[in-house]
Amino acid sequence: MNKQTKQIAAALLVLAAVLTSGCADQISEMSADEIASMMEAKQESIVDFSATMVMTSSFGGEDMLMQARMVTIPPDKSRVEYTEPAELAGTVMVTNGSTVWTYDPAKNQVTKMALPEDIPSEMDYTELVKNLLDKNDISLEGTEDVGGRSAYVIKATPKNETISGLFARTRVWVDRENWMLLRMDMYDKDDNLISKVEYKDITFNTGIPDSEFIFEVPAGAEVVETSLEDMMPKKMTLDEARANLTFDMGVPSYLPDGYEFDHAIVIGGEQEVVSLQYTNGNERLYLSESISDDSDRSESAMGEPEIVSINGTDGEFAPIFGMNTLQWSADGIDYSLSGVIEKDEMVNVAESI
Repeated sequence: MNKQTKQIAAALLVLAAVLTSGCADQISEMSADEIASMMEAKQESIVDFSATMVMTSSFGGEDMLMQARMVTIPPDKSRVEYTEPAELAGTVMVTNGSTVWTYDPAKNQVTKMALPEDIPSEMDYTELVKNLLDKNDISLEGTEDVGGRSAYVIKATPKNETISGLFARTRVWVDRENWMLLRMDMYDKDDNLISKVEYKDITFNTGIPDSEFIFEVPAGAEVVETSLEDMMPKKMTLDEARANLTFDMGVPSYLPDGYEFDHAIVIGGEQEVVSLQYTNGNERLYLSESISDDSDRSESAMGEPEIVSINGTDGEFAPIFGMNTLQWSADGIDYSLSGVIEKDEMVNVAESI
């Protein structure tokens, strides 16, 4: 399970918490904007809710399943426990409004993080809906059944024609009776489905006790205190990145026209990684490097990649998450290059490192 996947999963869990709503009588067909307004208005009727989130993501033609159970008392109490995949099973995240506790069973380690006072604890559903409407062209596609429930199907397409993120468009299923989010499908710029999120077994206002959000440290677990500032990667210059690494960082001498270095990020820990970001307007080119670990090799997450030559070394090229990705190893370092540039240009960048 890579870091990017965990971050996406966490973001989707938060979205699940704020896009569910209370009960209402079924009404006639409405516009997408009216549906969004109704979802927003129904938030006040929620005392508590619970749900199972199931996310299926596609990596190079292969699917990965992630599942978690969540219970929430709005606006600032939540408990999320992962049940799949095996390497995440048992991971628990508890928020009580002032503190976030995260338990990693593989390490038997608890991370405790105080929430800064200048960050509002309440989930801002209104702002999410506003962003959806402001940044996307919204259309109501019709109605469909999801898990035996009738739902409105809303299509959201970015107004900016330049796609610089992972998702080029999103389809959202909203329950016609309860106004809760039942499903989200996210597509890349080539209209490939790359992530599907479903919310099942949702219950409302069942009297969830506050004790659900009192975290008890497991016996023998190490407790590590951190802060939001400490957890946020710091942008660095190339010289600063080199000073924080234990290996020699490679830098490309060739870049496609218009691209220039923006910043570097160093992630320490057991698997030290440096990520270099290059920009050309709204376009991004990412180069990550880490020390090779042959003992931890696993089947490629790129599915069936195309094999390309990089200075006589085999590399793997494939589209992943709407971007082209090139991976290879040389002199004990693993490299990964991702962006919207074409394969030949990616090879040129790789060979110049």
